[in-house]
Parts: sequence; structure tokens; C-alpha cells
Amino acid sequence: MKQMYFYLSVISMLFLFSCKAKQKEEERKVTNEKIVYEIDLSKDFTGSTCDNLLLSDIVEDVEYVQLETTDDCLIGSSTSYALTEKDIYALNKRFTKEELFRFDRSTGKFISKIGQIGQGPKDMLQPSGVYADDTHVYVPSNITKKVYVYQKDGTFVKSVALGRCIGEQISVVQGKYIICHPGQDFEASENYEEGNRNLYYGAKILDMDGNILMAKSDTLPGKKPSVTLDWTPKRWYYNGELNFYNEIDATVYVANEKGIFPRYKFKLGENQWVTTGKVTKEFMNYIKFHRFHETSDYLFIYWNQHEKAYFARFDKKTERLDVQEQEPVGLRLWHLFAKGPQNDIDGCRTDFSPGGPTCDIMGSIMRIDITSDNMEKNRDALEKAENVKFPEKRQQLLKMLDERKDDDNPILVIYKLKK
Repeated sequence: MKQMYFYLSVISMLFLFSCKAKQKEEERKVTNEKIVYEIDLSKDFTGSTCDNLLLSDIVEDVEYVQLETTDDCLIGSSTSYALTEKDIYALNKRFTKEELFRFDRSTGKFISKIGQIGQGPKDMLQPSGVYADDTHVYVPSNITKKVYVYQKDGTFVKSVALGRCIGEQISVVQGKYIICHPGQDFEASENYEEGNRNLYYGAKILDMDGNILMAKSDTLPGKKPSVTLDWTPKRWYYNGELNFYNEIDATVYVANEKGIFPRYKFKLGENQWVTTGKVTKEFMNYIKFHRFHETSDYLFIYWNQHEKAYFARFDKKTERLDVQEQEPVGLRLWHLFAKGPQNDIDGCRTDFSPGGPTCDIMGSIMRIDITSDNMEKNRDALEKAENVKFPEKRQQLLKMLDERKDDDNPILVIYKLKK
């Protein structure tokens, strides 16, 4: 009898193991993705060329929205955006007049202002970004270490205190949790010497009440290292989840309510920069990433090294890496910007030249802003573009540029990424 129970137990365990293995195999077939990809950037890519690095590799459609201009909603060049299916939220980050505006996404019509700047319990103070879902708007501040929550009609809900200095960037993901990254463990004001500055946080995940759920931390070498790491983390959404590059271990992690997991491991060799000293001229000799875009098929990678700019396409199915050295289009905060893939969608400029287009980290889109500063450059690019996928939309955008006045709010060019 005992033997029968034993055999039944063994058979049951084998059956369960087989089911789980089959389930994992099915999941892998669906996602077609490895748990961790390894990408080798330790080589010298000087002079690398590769044709057919196209925007259509990751983009399937494009839409244009001319934001309405009124006396009550004037948008400057330093603006953060959040997009939902029906709304566009624009955070004007001018220090003299920070304001948050709501627009209708389908028409661009101005709807209302949200919140106000001040030091009261319901006021925002030096907001650093904006996030939104279908019902609420979330406005983080790196100064107050709080996230201000509003209903979409502007009604104040609450502020979420995030505790001591835990990150230079604060992201709110789908209104479910908050991610702070990266940062050293010290108090940023009068108590600057307090805390362990050798403890570096790639990310901390908090719930919407400010409780820490989990953290990814690394120990820095040396005694009280200088703040010489990259404090503008490279982050993007993929499948609705936040991904970020951790400079300490050259690894891309995904952060969600279940944990912080590695996705891409970069092999950088001598090109990896981690130092406890001050920034010097040698800084430019090391790889510094400045943005990523991702779909189920490709990861687009932009970086600079040796005062040169590079763009690469990593094929997630074949693990092939195609690299192209590009003429830098601008320099900002030690980053030389590569222009990226050839825009065969509509011909609009998609580079990140200073004062020009900016990219959103919203899930499934890539966004650029056409303003008075870059309108003529975009017009020139559109008129010269050939063999684009959407010639009718190219003509639509050219017509919008003809109708736009110098003092008008930006035209948002919104590229929808493939799944």
C-alpha cells in the first residue's frame, strides 16, 4: 500500500513538472524571448556601416496633434507629456511659470489646467514629470520627493511621500506603483553627510502609499564616492513595464510589482565606465547610452563613445547586432546624440538635437515635438523624403506646418510602435 502511494506521488510530481515545463515552453513560444540577452559592445565600432536600419522596423503608424493655443495655455520648449487614449497632458517646466495642461488627443483642443504651483498641502512644487492613466494624473517632484495625484478633472486626491533621497528620477507606472531611480543613499540637503553614499540604488519600487516593496542596490567602491554616475537613467516601457539601464553592472532590468529582473546584459569590457573620481576628459572615451526603443522583434540602442555617436539594431530572434556610426546631431550633458534609424514612415526628423524633438517613455509610442525652433528643419526633411510608407500623412504634416504660426503650441508627432 505504501509503495502504491509512493508511486502515485512520483507520478503526480512528474505530471506537475511536465505541465509546468510545457507551460513555460508555451510562454516562451508566445513571447519568443530569452530570459536574459547578452549584447557585446566591447569591440571597436569606429567606421561601422549598415544599410536598411529603418524606423519601420519598430513603427507601424503615425498620428499628428496640433495642440490648441490660447492665452491660458502657452507651452514652452521644456515640456513633459503623458498620453492616454483620449487625453494629452503637457507639463510646462519653466521655472517662472510651471503649469500642467490637459488637451483632447483627437482634436488637440485645450480642456483645462490641473493643480497649481505652490507650497500648500495640495500644491505641486517644482514638478519633474507627468504620468497618467484613464482616470488620474500623477506628478512627481524630485525636490519634495513626493508624487501628487489628481483626478483627470483636476480634483486633488493626495500626495505620496517617498522618504529620504532614493532617486533622481521618479516614474509612476499605470497608477499601480512608483519607481525611484537611480540614487545614492544620502540626504540631499542639510544632512548631506548622513547615510551610506556607497550604497547605490538602481531602483526602488514603492506602492501608491509610499511603502517600499523592493529595491535593487549595489555597493560602490571607495570612501564617499563623488556623484559621477549617470543621474539621468535610460528608461523605456515595453509591454507596459518600465525597463532601465543600471550603469553599475551594465545590465537592463525590468521593474514591476513582482520584482526587479535582468533582461539585457551588456558586455562592455574596457568601454564600461564606473569611477569614484571626478568627471574628466576620459569620460567621453567610455560608452554612454542615451536612449532605447523596443518591440517584440528589435531593441534599438543609441550611445556615444570617443566623441562619436552610434546607433544599433539588435534582433531579438537571431541575436544579430547591426551597428552604424553616425554624425552626431548635438551634445548635451556629456551625451552626443545619434540621429538613429532612417525615417521611412513619413520623413520627419527623429533626432534629438538640443532644443529639438524629445522622446516620451510612454508605452508603445515614440514622440517628437515640432516647435518654432525646429519647424523649418522638419519641413526641409519632409520635402526631401522619398519612398515613405505613409505619403498621405507626410502631406498632412506639411499642410499642418504651413498653417502653423510661430507662437503656436507644438505639433506632436506620435509614432505607434509595433507590439
